[in-house]
Amino acid sequence: MKPPLGALDADEFLRSYWQRQPLRIREAFPGFVPELDIDDIAGLACEEMAEARLVSGGFPRHDWRVRYGPFHERDLATLPDHDWTLLVQDVEKHYPPLCELLDRFDFLPRWRLDDLMVSVAAPGGSVGPHVDQYDVFLLQAQGRRRWQIAERFPPQLLEGAELNVLESFEAEREWVLEPGDMLYLPPGVAHWGIAQGECITWSVGFRAPSARELLPDWAEAQQQVIEEHRYSDPELELQVHDGEIQPQALIKLQRMLLRALEQDAVDFGAWFGRYITEPKEHLQPVPAPDRASPAILLERMQEQPLTRHPASRILFMQNAGRLYLFCGGRSYPLPESCLSVAVLLSEQDTWDHDELRTWLDNEDAAAMLIDLFERGYLGFD
Repeated sequence: MKPPLGALDADEFLRSYWQRQPLRIREAFPGFVPELDIDDIAGLACEEMAEARLVSGGFPRHDWRVRYGPFHERDLATLPDHDWTLLVQDVEKHYPPLCELLDRFDFLPRWRLDDLMVSVAAPGGSVGPHVDQYDVFLLQAQGRRRWQIAERFPPQLLEGAELNVLESFEAEREWVLEPGDMLYLPPGVAHWGIAQGECITWSVGFRAPSARELLPDWAEAQQQVIEEHRYSDPELELQVHDGEIQPQALIKLQRMLLRALEQDAVDFGAWFGRYITEPKEHLQPVPAPDRASPAILLERMQEQPLTRHPASRILFMQNAGRLYLFCGGRSYPLPESCLSVAVLLSEQDTWDHDELRTWLDNEDAAAMLIDLFERGYLGFD
């Protein structure tokens, strides 16, 4: 499937633009017609399981206000006719057919893909000039939006605001996106999108974990190993001042922390696979009510395909002759002979009887598939 990069191929995009510079792509999705309209997104914002925000205000007035969902229909019906934006996260997890659109971005690692956020805006609607620390593709789905960007800008945020809005902003470039047009922005580029009339924008975001995010989870997972690293100083000599923290002590402490962070690549990869596939708490699948077996799965697959739960992410890792499949924050060690099924599960959302029949005869693969089914990460509905 051709990537939505206009005249560029994937290799050229990665060499010249990815994490380097912005790119406006005219007709990235020619003739694009969104599968969900404004009423659909508004209805989703009223659902208990949806993560939604309503932003009102403008720049440079700085009269920003943020409200969080779920909303009631009357909240949205009484909105003014300008200067508001409704944002809903993880839309593809609530409406799985949209996963097909995300498959168009398969030239990027799947573990980096975060979600599809949909933004509905009234004329003048905006979330203000701001900076994101992740890669994003902004697809214009309906109406028109003017985007202004700056790569050199004062980083000060507006003090006391409910949003991370830049205190000042002067555009270096700007474009007006029509339906089907797309703008790629790498991390650290200031941008400001203003609705030119009623419009819908789809944002395909790519996760970029920070050390601040990773360290607490890693430390929790490695608690026993980390506890074994403790400061010691058998060579201690008498100090002139007992209240002084000496440089050699700081060096020892720093080295101790670095040794604690050092980890076998396979073990680190197994932890990271679990971490990156853990679904958001409010999107956790419901376990299957009954136990399963290879025979039960095969029988049901004669009638309908097995399907990945929209909130589940399936990834795999090969390292030092070991193979792991990850899903739902769990890891499944597999023999290398199961590589084909790991690839199959990670690259598709549905699987028919013929695709999985052989693997349900394989003891290791069958145990994994049954566990994923019983935990609700795979299913028939």
